Amino acid sequence: MNARERMLRALNHEEVDRIPLFCQEIMPDFRKELLKYWGAEFKRVRKYFYYYLDFNFHKKLGFDCSWGFEGFPVQLPQSYLNEHPVPKPEDPKKYIDIDGRLFLKKPPTGSELSWYLKNYITTEEMADFFYDTYYDVEWEEAPDFASKINKRLKRFPIDEIVPCAQLSYILEPIWEGIGLGLLIKLIRKNKSKIKRYIELRTKKAVQAAKMLAETDFDIFFLCDDSALKNTTMINPKYHRELIIPAYKKIVHEVKKAGKYAIFHSDGFTEPYFDGLIEAGFDGVESLEPMAGMDLKYVKEKYGDKLCLVGNIDVSQLLPYGTEEDVVNAVKKCIRDAGEGGGYIMSPCTDITNSCKLENVLTMISATKKYGEYPLKL
Repeated sequence: MNARERMLRALNHEEVDRIPLFCQEIMPDFRKELLKYWGAEFKRVRKYFYYYLDFNFHKKLGFDCSWGFEGFPVQLPQSYLNEHPVPKPEDPKKYIDIDGRLFLKKPPTGSELSWYLKNYITTEEMADFFYDTYYDVEWEEAPDFASKINKRLKRFPIDEIVPCAQLSYILEPIWEGIGLGLLIKLIRKNKSKIKRYIELRTKKAVQAAKMLAETDFDIFFLCDDSALKNTTMINPKYHRELIIPAYKKIVHEVKKAGKYAIFHSDGFTEPYFDGLIEAGFDGVESLEPMAGMDLKYVKEKYGDKLCLVGNIDVSQLLPYGTEEDVVNAVKKCIRDAGEGGGYIMSPCTDITNSCKLENVLTMISATKKYGEYPLKL
């Protein structure tokens, strides 16, 4: 069975040849460790590149699927941004985006991505300015977006390693832009204003989702970090009222095209699950164990409605555990969620620079050894 079949059938809650393996991203220093470990044995193969993304590491490690493509189907016209420039911080090493988030351009981790620092917006008036200026507008569609993407995908071996596309998110950029304090204040005292921000973001997200649904990607992630350790970021009641209607509209666009949608958030997300099911998501990820996500409980309560992805700890287990600890954790995940299909093994976040190489390799080999169907654990 190839990787694409394995992933899609797992999302359909079928027992396949073995439990699939998924990976978010692999951080730069860990990639360097892999290069040292593999040495001359590792050859980058052109077919595993997609645009600027290199899936050679994921394929060599043995993953079936990974995050990858973050396209921009819609965008603000450059002429509009020239006329309405985003404020600039005094420090040239930092920048502010249209969501009001302050970023460091080149983080010390060596990551290729910018590093979120804090919210730039501190008042309702500033928030109104950003949303009036950068979201209450007509977004420009990228020309021939789907046809260009599909042309590249035809050359990419999606049967060997499945790349996933990402849908526009809603809650995370709001709280990162205006801060949690102002977010909670507005939810309690000026809910109509938050609803407006969400509606403006949803309009753009749905427009983008329609275009993404025309591509040949099978699996879409909506990554919207909205939980903390052992608790949700906002009251699940407000999440159901404010955020789930937006998700429902976005997910509808890819589901009606016969595609799959998975929700991602770190932290304790279980109180959101009824709403996520209502929104139409096929799966949830990352199921962070150190945040209180009990895989056995989640499987028993939601396993017939949601495919479960993740639950291998990255904060303690993969960086500091022994190989035996990793094997035991893999076996526990398989026992807790593997029966009947609908489970995909994965680290609960990126494979970080602090992860032990031998532990990551053990996680993968143990999954392939003990995750064969019919399960024997």
